[in-house]
Amino acid sequence: MRYSLPLLGAALLCTATTFGQSIDAQKVTFDYVRLPMVPVPAGTRTYSPEVVLRYVDAVKQQKADHESAVSDAKSKAEKDKQEYKAQSLKEKAMNRFLLDERKPGDAVIPAADYTAQVYDAKTLATTYVSLSGLQRAQGPDGDLRVTVSLDGFTQGPVTPLAVKGSSVQLAGVSTGDGIKHAYEVSYKSPIAVKVTTKDGTVLLDELVEATNTYTVGKTEAFATEDGLNKFWRNNQAAYLRQLDENSMKTNMKLVTEYLDSKFGQRPITRNTSIWVVTDKKVNYDEYPQAYEKALMGYKLLADPSRAADAQKNIGEAVALWSKALTESNPKDKKARIDEKVTAATLYDAAEANLWMNNFEEADRLLARLKLMDISRYNTLAKELDVVVQDQHTRFNANRKS
Repeated sequence: MRYSLPLLGAALLCTATTFGQSIDAQKVTFDYVRLPMVPVPAGTRTYSPEVVLRYVDAVKQQKADHESAVSDAKSKAEKDKQEYKAQSLKEKAMNRFLLDERKPGDAVIPAADYTAQVYDAKTLATTYVSLSGLQRAQGPDGDLRVTVSLDGFTQGPVTPLAVKGSSVQLAGVSTGDGIKHAYEVSYKSPIAVKVTTKDGTVLLDELVEATNTYTVGKTEAFATEDGLNKFWRNNQAAYLRQLDENSMKTNMKLVTEYLDSKFGQRPITRNTSIWVVTDKKVNYDEYPQAYEKALMGYKLLADPSRAADAQKNIGEAVALWSKALTESNPKDKKARIDEKVTAATLYDAAEANLWMNNFEEADRLLARLKLMDISRYNTLAKELDVVVQDQHTRFNANRKS
């Protein structure tokens, strides 16, 4: 997961100026190790991935049922031929005259419904199932056992769709009525996950809801219904196979992200800004100093062994911003810590408190910032609040463990 500030654009680069005062957003990029949402037992180092295809027997049964239907159709056709052959010419003539019974033709082979593709389970496990921060075990005896169960491609309703187009004329003759025809095909590929420890303790066992929701695909559009029907007869299997493969890949990636969010310890890149205040006539020396301290601390967050150094530097930056906030006077435009400086300082201090795990203080500062109702900082506060809440939840989960 990557947290960025996509809505700000040039706002992060702009400078707020009042007389000689400048408030500059200094872009900052750093990495931090995201804690797992579900804490794992102490000493957990490895995991064993497994993919189970729970729909294989259903596919085999579906194919067997079709083969049986084909066999029955052929047997019936052959039986009808033999019975017809055994009739006398008189019987054949009478049956044809009275019953319109003609010479039996070849068997009518029933069309096969699409069968879900059976993938290679080991390849899927190797390609998709991973937990950052943990090593993949060579066998089934990892500290965590991760089982991903696929229920296969499930086709929902196929619905005719009229697509409004444009009528084309050639030599003054219209070639269409402006309406094109297509099919909407709904489908899903449900996936469940289960994670257990070596001693059998179940840490997670659930269906990934995002994979159990129907998606709608649309065929290409044709000028006539006959054209659409012909396409569907000739290309239905190939079209559904492509949906099947796309759905599997998309959902396995979703499952990878889901599992990694729950149990992984992934390095995440954070893109943010530290607001620095300067003025040619007024002393704002604490702001460049706080910027340097915070930047040094943020850069150390990627290395857990340097956690104490990171906290020290960030804490010193917080102390400088907190002292500045004691002078805050938003209603006085001539105050050193006026409305705009106060807003910038609140944001800087909220971000810093987040990385010191002072979540309540970060919440308090953001609430104060939102109350100021400055458009630019409202956007910043809302985006930072998402990061704060996610980090707070993860921190609490791991602290309890």
